[in-house]
Amino acid sequence: MANAQDVDVVKTSNRTDLTPAKDFAFIEPSTDTTTYGFVATYTATGRKKQANITNLFYKIAVKAKKDGANCFKLNDYHYNDSANELMLTLDTYYWNDSIRVVNFEHHEKNGIYIFGGERVNDDNTLTFKVDDEKKTIPSGTYYKLARIDGKEVKISKGGFSGMTMWLGKKGEEPTVFFTMTGLGLGGGPMPAGVIGMSFNTGRIQKVPGDLGHLLTMILKPANKD
Repeated sequence: MANAQDVDVVKTSNRTDLTPAKDFAFIEPSTDTTTYGFVATYTATGRKKQANITNLFYKIAVKAKKDGANCFKLNDYHYNDSANELMLTLDTYYWNDSIRVVNFEHHEKNGIYIFGGERVNDDNTLTFKVDDEKKTIPSGTYYKLARIDGKEVKISKGGFSGMTMWLGKKGEEPTVFFTMTGLGLGGGPMPAGVIGMSFNTGRIQKVPGDLGHLLTMILKPANKD
């Protein structure tokens, strides 16, 4: 469980009518939030080994959900290379089921994202294969694919003793996010559209969608596909 003690409240509505939230959904930049109820703006700071986006995101989520916020949008992200310090600021809101649908309609469809490491100041790389073609991306980036009707995408990591996953497409599919470095903190069940999987010691993890959407706004594309 993430610890929220390092989270600062930058601005608050001082609402006391909200119960703790179960969800913490990503708000698309194109979504109009004027009908949403503002809860608070939170900032989390990480230094050295704690300077990663996922860790700070979950710290804010614990605090924000306790305060009743069930959705968020990116306010600011700043990395100080010389101090090895990262700062993440999120604006949080409360919405009801009738208006959340509009935001979900703005989500990208049919995308596949594979995230490298989060640290932009190290020399680590991630190597994997897409349809048996080797790909290598640096830390701080992601590799993006687009699903095509009637075509299977094969993603593999670790060779013969690793893990292989096939994704298909039938109509519009939600965009999905994966990591091979563990940044998704366990992920969860694989999403719809995964039509086959085999693995031994390799590991491909699903990144929760709300964190995944946030990471696409902060990390940089490693390809032009």
